[in-house]
Amino acid sequence: MKKRLLDAFDRLSIAWMRHAPWPLADAYARLVARRIAPRLYTAATQRARVNFSRLRPDLDAEAAVAEMWDNTARSFLEVPRAIRLFDEGRVEVQGTEHLSRRPLIVAALHLGNWEMVGLAMVRAGAPPVAFYQPPSSDLRTRTVVAERLKGGGRLLPLGRDAARPAMSALLRDRDVLLVFPDEHQHGRVAAPSLGRGPRQGGNIEYAARLARATGAPIVLGWCRRRPGTRFRVEYLAPLEVPRTADREADVRAGTAALDALIEPVVLANLPQWLMLPDWKPEG
Repeated sequence: MKKRLLDAFDRLSIAWMRHAPWPLADAYARLVARRIAPRLYTAATQRARVNFSRLRPDLDAEAAVAEMWDNTARSFLEVPRAIRLFDEGRVEVQGTEHLSRRPLIVAALHLGNWEMVGLAMVRAGAPPVAFYQPPSSDLRTRTVVAERLKGGGRLLPLGRDAARPAMSALLRDRDVLLVFPDEHQHGRVAAPSLGRGPRQGGNIEYAARLARATGAPIVLGWCRRRPGTRFRVEYLAPLEVPRTADREADVRAGTAALDALIEPVVLANLPQWLMLPDWKPEG
C-alpha cells in the first residue's frame, strides 16, 4: 500500500514539476522538502541527526537536518526541470578548463543537485558517458534516464562486465567517463573515508584503477545549492594516478589521493550530501 501511494506521489510530482509555472513548482518543492519528506522517512532523519553529531558536531543538528531534506527532496523533484533551470541561468560553473583532456574521468559527488554536474559537462563540450544504478521506483528510473539522455549524456548498463565498455569508452572512443565515488551499494557508502581508514572497492577504487590502466586523469566535480534555487558547479584540477611497475600500489595511491580530495568537500557541504543518512562509521 505504501509503495502504491509513493508511486502515485511520484507521478503527480513529476507531472507538476515538469509543467507548472516556476513560482508554483518551486513552492511545491519547498513544501515537500520541509513538510512531507521528513515525515515519510523518519528513520533516515534520525540517522542523519546522529551522523551530523559524529562528523560535524559544530553544526546545529536540527538546522542541518532541515537543510538536508530541503536539498534532497528538491533535487529529486527538480529532475524534470533540470535543463530548464540551467537555461534560465541558475547554474554558475567554475573550472571547465579542467575538462579539456581526453580521455578523462570525472568523479562527481552526490552534493547539491548532482544532476547539474553532468549537464554542465555537456554545456562545456564534454558530454559524459556514465553507468547507471537505477533507484527503486520504475517511474523515477524512467524519468532520470529520459532527462539525462535529453540533456546530452550517454548511459551504459551497470553490471558484472561494466569494465569492458568503460575501457572501450576511454581508450577507443576517448570519451569522458562520469562516475560517482560516493555511491551506496551493498549497505555501505564507499567514500570518502571520514575516519574509516583507507578506501577499498567501490567506484572510488574503480576510478583509480581505470585511470591507472588508461592514463586518463581524474577530475573531481560537485554542485552546491545556493539561495534562490541557484547552483554552483565546480571542477578541480586533474589528478594523475601513478603508473609504475607496481599496479596495485598505484591503484592504492590513486584511491587515497582521490579520497583526500573528496573528504574536505563532503565535510564542508555535509548538509547537502545525499549519502549522509546511509553513512556508517564502520562501513
